[in-house]
Amino acid sequence: MADIYVRSYDDWGKKPLRFLLPVLIVAALVGGGIWWWLERPEAAEDSGVEETAVPSAVQPQASSSAVSTAPSADIQQTFDRAQSQLAAGNLTEASALLNEVVEKSTDSGLKSSALRMQGRVNMELFLSDVPTPEKKSYVIQPGDSLDRIARRNDTTVALIREMNNISGTLIYPGARLMLPVAPFEVHVDKSSRQLDLVLNGKVLKRYSVGVGQYGKTPVGSFQTVVHQENPDWTPPSGGIIPFGDPRNVLGTRWMSFEDPVRPELKGFGIHGTSQRDSIGGETSNGCIRMLNEDVEQMFMLIPRGTKVVIQE
Repeated sequence: MADIYVRSYDDWGKKPLRFLLPVLIVAALVGGGIWWWLERPEAAEDSGVEETAVPSAVQPQASSSAVSTAPSADIQQTFDRAQSQLAAGNLTEASALLNEVVEKSTDSGLKSSALRMQGRVNMELFLSDVPTPEKKSYVIQPGDSLDRIARRNDTTVALIREMNNISGTLIYPGARLMLPVAPFEVHVDKSSRQLDLVLNGKVLKRYSVGVGQYGKTPVGSFQTVVHQENPDWTPPSGGIIPFGDPRNVLGTRWMSFEDPVRPELKGFGIHGTSQRDSIGGETSNGCIRMLNEDVEQMFMLIPRGTKVVIQE
């Protein structure tokens, strides 16, 4: 026990200052350490990051964002309901819901999807015997023919047959036909590479198209002139490339358009293609390029003289 020394109580009392000095030193060190921790740069940086992470200006934005997403959620629900109605075969209800999405949605992707779906639904309804605002009833008169009715109502014989399930040319006076309520118009937007088939001010169907390279597709108001099935192609270099030749770029249908005020604008038209990857870009020599199945549908729907409006 020689290595252990125990100071007596009296020794503590005799030399108090000997032990007071270390106590003061320790207290100073501890106090200084606390002050340094509170004022250190890292603490200031931590505090700054915390304030930056949740600034007061962000909170109202988060609140307004939550408010702005509510209508989008409602529109998404409307779109989902439209899909359910379509799956159930309720085309009229599906079309009305899709129209609501198109009119109210601020989401370009959702609006585009609704337009594509609406186009398919609208076309199926339009070609059916279901009455819609896009169709009118016509009573066949003595002396009428399908060709005469088509010319008087700015439509095509093929469309009248399709809408009324007529396989031949025989019609009877007093019978009723369904016809388009107004002439179609074709509206082309070069920047979005889209073609809208418009009926009575409403987009009946939207198609993706190809347009001219380097802005070659002219803008303005035109009308269709020559409508041709299985067209031969006369390239700018001359000669004739027959339909079916792989070098023929016109596809299965050709509808030329001209502007009477600008007769120098010739050689432009709407035509088909089998090159699916050419749709949606600047891929033609100035014409409006459509998939063959789309241009064939357009060919059935629009007669010669249809108005074509092209914008940048």
